[in-house]
Amino acid sequence: MTAGPGRPPADAPGAPPAEVPGTSVTVGMDASASGQAQQAVIGQGVQHNHFYGAPAAERPGIELNTLVPPPSVLVGHAGLLADLAAACEAALAGRRSPAVALLHGTGGVGKSALARALADRLAGTFPDARFEVDLFGFTPGGTPREPGEVLAELLRLAGFDGSDIPVGTAGKAQLWRAWLADRRVLLLLDNAREAEQVAPLLPGPASAGRCLVLVTSRHRLTGLDAVVREEVSLLPPDEAVELLLRIAGRSGAEGAGGADEREVLHELARLCGRLPLALRPVGALLADMDPAGLLAVMRSATRPLEQLDDADREAAAAFTVSYDALSADLQAMLRTCVWHPGPNFDAASIAALAGMPAELATVRLVRLLQRSMLTSLPQRRYVFHDLFVAYARRLVAVQDSREAVEQGRHSLYRHLDGVTGTAHALLHGAAAPDSNTGPFDNPDHALVWSHAAFEELCGAARAALGEGWETGGSLARRTARLLYVDGREERAAALYADILAAAERAGDEAGQGRARTALADIARDRRRYDEAVAGFEEAALLLRRAGDPAGEADALRGLGEVARARGDYALATEHFGQALRCARAADDPAGQGYALTGLAHVARARGEHDRAREGFREAVELQRRADDGIGLAYALRGLGHVTRAAGELDEATRYFREAVTLHRRAGNRFGQAFALNALGAIACEQGRTGDAAAYFGDALVLHRAVNTPAGEAEALAGLGRVALAEGDQERAAAGLREALAVLVRIGDQPRQAAVHGELAALETGAGRLAAAREHYTAAHRLQIALGLTGAAAVTEQALRELPA
Repeated sequence: MTAGPGRPPADAPGAPPAEVPGTSVTVGMDASASGQAQQAVIGQGVQHNHFYGAPAAERPGIELNTLVPPPSVLVGHAGLLADLAAACEAALAGRRSPAVALLHGTGGVGKSALARALADRLAGTFPDARFEVDLFGFTPGGTPREPGEVLAELLRLAGFDGSDIPVGTAGKAQLWRAWLADRRVLLLLDNAREAEQVAPLLPGPASAGRCLVLVTSRHRLTGLDAVVREEVSLLPPDEAVELLLRIAGRSGAEGAGGADEREVLHELARLCGRLPLALRPVGALLADMDPAGLLAVMRSATRPLEQLDDADREAAAAFTVSYDALSADLQAMLRTCVWHPGPNFDAASIAALAGMPAELATVRLVRLLQRSMLTSLPQRRYVFHDLFVAYARRLVAVQDSREAVEQGRHSLYRHLDGVTGTAHALLHGAAAPDSNTGPFDNPDHALVWSHAAFEELCGAARAALGEGWETGGSLARRTARLLYVDGREERAAALYADILAAAERAGDEAGQGRARTALADIARDRRRYDEAVAGFEEAALLLRRAGDPAGEADALRGLGEVARARGDYALATEHFGQALRCARAADDPAGQGYALTGLAHVARARGEHDRAREGFREAVELQRRADDGIGLAYALRGLGHVTRAAGELDEATRYFREAVTLHRRAGNRFGQAFALNALGAIACEQGRTGDAAAYFGDALVLHRAVNTPAGEAEALAGLGRVALAEGDQERAAAGLREALAVLVRIGDQPRQAAVHGELAALETGAGRLAAAREHYTAAHRLQIALGLTGAAAVTEQALRELPA
């Protein structure tokens, strides 16, 4: 008969105690036992008794606890810790199955620290025992522990003599579950490699409601039946900075210094990948270093931690052990991800890089995601962790030939060029597509994809340009166009500058001219008219010399737009006329449409409404023929304005609604907002104040989003007019005053004069004559300065008619 729980061990009295390292205990009695006692010898010759079968209330003050305390400085995940504790308690209360909670995430993210804090928080619920075991799943230089070895250790801790422990893993697991069956025990299994390593260590069904198992792993362990699963993510930027400061012995607002130092600390946290693995050693250096000096050292290296030996070795080891745990196919896939020149990517891009079907690339990316080697983003995109990508690049340099990398990248550039071409056609076409949408289900899908892919597209376009104009010119131009139409002008300008530099290196004058035209258009949008004129003029010269009449027409059209914005209608007419002739010579219907739209706008400004209507109608037909939805939308808006001026409000509404549809499909919030303003004005004229308020409200949101203050002022004034139509004079005055403040800020004097006149009339009707006089006087002064003598005379008459 063998000794086991419920009878004394066979050890002779006075025998030297066996040592189990890493065990911490609390002892409340002498080292003797009788009755239902099981002796275990643990630690440095200290004997402890564990009473089998007796309820906890009747046992002496004996506690078996091998948990490692949580770090003294624990930052972040405070809300997550509370949520996890509640979820674990709910799982225990459910009593349906053993409570298993899995914390997974990339190496160094703080999974073990969080699990230890959670175990410490829940410790009081488990009076019988609390065990922590390192499974060595991702320990540098170590080998994952076998379940049988771990079970033997746990059974010895539970009080079983070595001779009582079965030889096989299955027998050990059965004995372990029997021992747990009527005890309240917490088990923390740290650093697990696979679900198969964990499964034999779990309690059996009889332990439901009494035992809790916390598991940490870099893998998602999809084969583990966990009732609580949580991915431990990177620390948020502010919490990463807080951890740096607390490790450095600084805390609170005083620790962060001024705005400049806070910016430095945030950059340090970013270079550490917001991982506690790197933040802690860098924070220790901050105790004796100036943050700016440390930042300079980290920036000067090829990888952020390169000059910080201990931190660099630890980060490199964390990556290497995870990489070594991958199968050969996943190692190759991970290195392929490193080839990618953008910060994030999708399966189709990686498939192009690797030369494999997209479905297979998807499977392998998901497997890498499950092993915490990649992070997921919305729209099924993936990103490599910033801190670890430098270590991965070293592997690529050693294991992959330069020719293979270049061939894969060129395949990627061709893939992205084709996809952006399809997206461009879907988003910017005049007609809604009904088939042949390529990788996209519809234009909305293409728009969502482009928003998600902008960072990838910019990175790939710049890399392609760096490898040669022929390689990257088309992809870069399409990407920049998508950015520009979407209202991301700064990003578009930066990419167009790269396009210009690449075209200059290649000696491509047409490419230079078109890039300069695009940059001048952005300067014009920002009201930097002198810069825009210089850019358009240089572009026109280059394009004329290169024999590109369609490109020259576009540059001349830009000069016409600047002249029109400045009120020089004679010069605008000259430039638009030249643009029209060039576009006709190039047989470019879209270019002709843009030139005719410009000429029609000039005619409208001069009061020549019949001529303007004719020009806009011809432009509409040309843009439909060219399938240019952006140009069509602008021509339709112009046609809407002249038909509205003629009192044909229903027809004008139809034009503006089609323009809104085209702008919305293209993601052009700028054009969409101005069309909505026009629809609001028409609805207000027709007495549909509810519709008008909705149109102006939507327009206001869009104008603010794309920073078009002139349109914002128009929407605010429109909301004020709606309020006046509804009889709310106070709300009307507030809207008009807010519009006036925006117009003053941007120096738009003609519209200031008009709003001053509206406010003067409103104040007169409310009997506030002093305020009315101030607004009339301001309007009169502006009208005189602008040379608007007729309007000034009307305002002067209104001033004279005001009661004294």
